[in-house]
Amino acid sequence: MIARSPGRNALLPSLALVGLVAACPQRVAPEAVKAAAAGPGADDPRVVADTGELYAKGEAPSSPADPSVPAPGSGAPDETNGVCRLYAPKLARPECCPIDLGLDAATVQRACGHSLYLGESVHATCGYFFADDDAMATKPVSLRLSFALQATVKDAVKAHDERIAFRVANDPEFHSTPVPGIKDAYWSRHKHLRWAYLPGWSRPRLLSWNEETCSDEGILEVIRQLVAAPEVREGAPRRAKIPGGAPEPEPAAAG
Repeated sequence: MIARSPGRNALLPSLALVGLVAACPQRVAPEAVKAAAAGPGADDPRVVADTGELYAKGEAPSSPADPSVPAPGSGAPDETNGVCRLYAPKLARPECCPIDLGLDAATVQRACGHSLYLGESVHATCGYFFADDDAMATKPVSLRLSFALQATVKDAVKAHDERIAFRVANDPEFHSTPVPGIKDAYWSRHKHLRWAYLPGWSRPRLLSWNEETCSDEGILEVIRQLVAAPEVREGAPRRAKIPGGAPEPEPAAAG
């Protein structure tokens, strides 16, 4: 079932579950994890918006060869991969995020007021998609997570501020500010885009979102959850198909 906030009575169709296994590994080499997780962030001037999502220039999603047979997760949630709830609005061949970056989908739903968690996919950064209605997301919103390229939050924020000030906003006064009540976390905004650099792990993480995704009060709760989340070691088995969800049940023993 698609995760939803309490108090909503409408039922959604069950997602087919095929080949489920407990503690599914993330199934990528460490090099792929590093490349995907540290790819261009949403603040990178090389990215452009496409249907509300951010994709690297020249890498915007193309339609499947046969649009009548979309790939699993393209335009509709799918769990048949046995690893994650897969979803992307337009990607022709969505893939699960190759690394757990500490997000708890239920926290986002509660804090930001979204009734549905649609799923995740990776395209330069890891995207997590939510919606507010039972019509399977006519207008999904998302949060995106990645590792920063720099080794410390301080260095990441410095590079971010210079990039946005002189290459995006054309505003030399642009700068990030401390996140209220969260030590060593910084956030910033430009037009409808929002960014936050997060401490707490061995490498800083970048959270990015659009203003319609979550209120400032709600995103503070999301940031607190991300900062408090225990760091996931590289290559660790995946605990659940929904980020932060309960572990998958052990498969029944044969015989």
